Amino acid sequence: MRLRPRSAILLLAALPVLAQSGEEILSRVDHLRHPWPAFTMELTLKAGEVTQRWKVSARENGDARLDGLSPKEKGRSVLLLGDQMWMLLPNAKRPLKVTPQQRLMGSAAGGDVARTRFREDYTVQALAEASLEGRDCWRLELAARRPALSARQVVLWVAKEGSLPLKAEFRLASGKLARTALFGPPVQVQGQAVLSRLAIEEPSGARAELFFGNWARGGQVPGTFELPTVDR
Repeated sequence: MRLRPRSAILLLAALPVLAQSGEEILSRVDHLRHPWPAFTMELTLKAGEVTQRWKVSARENGDARLDGLSPKEKGRSVLLLGDQMWMLLPNAKRPLKVTPQQRLMGSAAGGDVARTRFREDYTVQALAEASLEGRDCWRLELAARRPALSARQVVLWVAKEGSLPLKAEFRLASGKLARTALFGPPVQVQGQAVLSRLAIEEPSGARAELFFGNWARGGQVPGTFELPTVDR
């Protein structure tokens, strides 16, 4: 059936509004993970009986540094600069360049624990109303902005009430499910809602849980993010 000219105009006029609404939803979701231009927080990573603790220091541009707090990770650091990632090991002369998909433990990759900024990394391809576990949601289909992102597609469910993320499916270019993220409820810190926890599951059944605590606004990022001795 062909659209009448007036109907076509109304449909086209609605598209920018829909896209803008999707971008606004992503911004509110990201604000739970990145509540201030610069911040620090403590991350506890659990997979089975193994536990790791890291201090995360983040900058406004998304660069981040993780410093090990638990005994086994003490002296280790992970640096994320844009889409690149390095690991600093005790007594090592030079940082070891790895990928943001490098596993820290179980299903948790370095990029997962340090930064997930949906609006920066993905564009909204589709936005629709949906229901998840009896809750009214927005269902967003996202496409990766850059080739460096291993998850080329993401399906994200966000509760309409409070714009709270509930679930995200990360898929490869083939459409194959790579991992699923399940978001915990927010908590209030210094008058700001922040994410309390996140679970990452793989189709194999592997699961890692991330718990976020001791959030603090501002703070100095230890060391340098420039790494002048490293060839990028």
